[in-house]
This record gives sequence, C-alpha cells and structure tokens, in this order.
Amino acid sequence: KDVLEKALVAAFDSMGFDAVPLGGSGKPDGLAAARLAGDARGKPHRYSVSLEAKSKEQEGRKVSAKTVGVSTIARQRDDYNCDHAIVAGPDFPTTEGEKSALVKEIASDRTSSGKTITLIRLTDLAKLVRLVPLKRVGLTRIQELFDSCTTPEESKAWVEKLAAESVAKVPYKLILEAIWDLQDKRPNEAVEYSGLAVSLQNGSKPLNIAKVELIEICKAMSRVAPVMLAARTNSVELSQRPDKVLALIGAVFGEYPEDETKGVQI
Repeated sequence: KDVLEKALVAAFDSMGFDAVPLGGSGKPDGLAAARLAGDARGKPHRYSVSLEAKSKEQEGRKVSAKTVGVSTIARQRDDYNCDHAIVAGPDFPTTEGEKSALVKEIASDRTSSGKTITLIRLTDLAKLVRLVPLKRVGLTRIQELFDSCTTPEESKAWVEKLAAESVAKVPYKLILEAIWDLQDKRPNEAVEYSGLAVSLQNGSKPLNIAKVELIEICKAMSRVAPVMLAARTNSVELSQRPDKVLALIGAVFGEYPEDETKGVQI
C-alpha cells in the first residue's frame, strides 16, 4: 500500500506535475498541481488533482465501491481546493456501466460540485506515464482525461486513443546540439528558450520552431533523461554531450512496448 502511494505521486511528478505526498487520516495520498500560465485575457489554466491509490492484497481482485469511498475522496479533494481527484487501483466494479453504484455516486458528485473524480487502472496509468514524453503530452492535454473520464473503461479508451496518435519526427539531435553550442559560447549564461529558438532558426540547418513547441520537446526529453538534461521554466541545461543524451533517450524508448513506439524516430 505505501509503495503504491509513493509510486502514484512519482508517476504524476514524472508527467510534469508538482506532486507531493500527503497521506494520513483525512488526507489524500498526494497532491499534483499543474502550474500553467494564464492566457492573453488573464484567464487562469492551472489546476490541481488529489491523488488516491487503492491496492488489493490478492492479485486479480477488484477494489470495491466501499473501499473507493466516493464521499471521502470528494471531501478530501475539496478540503485541499483541488479541481479533480483521481483514484488508481488494479481494477474497479464498473463493468455494468451506468448501473454501477460507484459510477452513480461519482456522477452525482460531479453534478453537485462541478468537480471530477476519475477512476483509472494501474496498467493504463503506467501506459500514460510512458506516453507523456513519447507523444510530448502537456498538462493541458492531460486535463482532458479528468474532464471527460469517470470509469476505468473511459480512462483506458482515452489513453488508447492517445497511444494511437501519430507524432511528427522530432529533431532531437539539432536541438541538443544547439543547446550544447550555446552553453559553450556563453558559459556564464542560461540557455533561454527564446535564444535557443533564434539559434535554431539561424543555424546551418535552419529549423523554424515555435517557442511553445520547443519548450514541450525539451521537457519531454528531460523526463526521459533528467540526469543529463534539465528543462526549467525559462531555460534549459545540458550536463552531458548531445550524443550521450540521444543514446539514453533511445535506450529508454527501446524498453517501451513495440506498439507504443511504432513510427517514432529518435
């Protein structure tokens, strides 16, 4: 149980959330905050999620509706001013769809509170964690999971749809070499994304890439190779040569199930 709680917090941290463990009486197992910037009209886009892990001692057993405790999950979510709650477990008793008492309780809470509770199987959460760097999934996109999914079946379908999406080839090598070159030329300055974008555009192999997309690519690489590459809010830093970083990224993606990396080039 304790290991699963820690793994759940670590999973959200790896996807780019500011995730912290809590636990204890009357508290969720953890909190995950998406510290997103607002839009040009001043509308905030940040959100937070309360995390709850439900384990079973016997393999193959489902987490019962009583064990989930919808009212408790909702109260803890609200006590910590979260917009969403996620409950991760091996499986849940929702195969009867809308007839499930658990689903009805969650739907009733959504109607009364305007907030959400999402059930997800551990296997699907693990797949989502792998897909985030592979498909360069941002925190805004992940919020769609909470907004649109209640049952584990819906969560699975959302993750599978994400897995089926194709992504354009990413020029990892060019980006890493540009970062390394800027660090060499200006050793006393941080490599900011705006400067990196200009350098790529004016390089020997010009690459015109939007700053927002560049940030997402750097963050995706940092999730796979965090020891070698740090993608911060405004800047990025390499602590190893580009070829070494590429080798590590290739090795990590090489451990993925073949169906998840189909069409992905490093």
